[in-house]
Amino acid sequence: MRALTRHTRAVLTVIAAVILAFWDKWMPLPLVLAFADVTDTFYSGEAFIGYKAQIKVGQGDSPETFVAVADMRIITPGSTPAGIINKTHLRSPGRTHEKLSTIRDLTAFQLAGNYRPGHGSHKLTPAGADGFAAGTSLTALHRSQAESNFEISVVDADGTTHTLPFRGVVSDYKVGQIVLDQLVDFTADIQPLSDWTASLP
Repeated sequence: MRALTRHTRAVLTVIAAVILAFWDKWMPLPLVLAFADVTDTFYSGEAFIGYKAQIKVGQGDSPETFVAVADMRIITPGSTPAGIINKTHLRSPGRTHEKLSTIRDLTAFQLAGNYRPGHGSHKLTPAGADGFAAGTSLTALHRSQAESNFEISVVDADGTTHTLPFRGVVSDYKVGQIVLDQLVDFTADIQPLSDWTASLP
């Protein structure tokens, strides 16, 4: 009976493999199984939008608390371009330049949002409001050029919150145009001071 059971299981395994192979080859929407490797398969895409994202500023306490900047509309993480130098010599193959990668650089994170001069995340004086300690608003950090910790949080398609921490300085802060029939916005740059990519999910 045990031998028959093992034989039956072997037969069912072969049948299942044949069915899956047929499905993957001939059906327009193949079965999506719990496989992380999607090589040579068809599957539904997954994406998320920026809704619910925040950028938060560290308050310098211990353990450190982080408070969100108000009315953010765009958060653009910086890029990390690698330096490339030329190592071409007189006998380089194929009459073509040869290249060598050096080290990566860090460009600023760019922010844009509604200008809120009365909110603690933008207000310079009186110091400290809306959860922000004295000297930790964007305007105060820009004036002092003090180093600070920051966090960006995003919520992905399955509801998981991902946090990206980095340390930087507010290298630029600008109030936008003040016109009759448009909102007044602001832009800011936060220059990271060290590699932040190791904190990516």
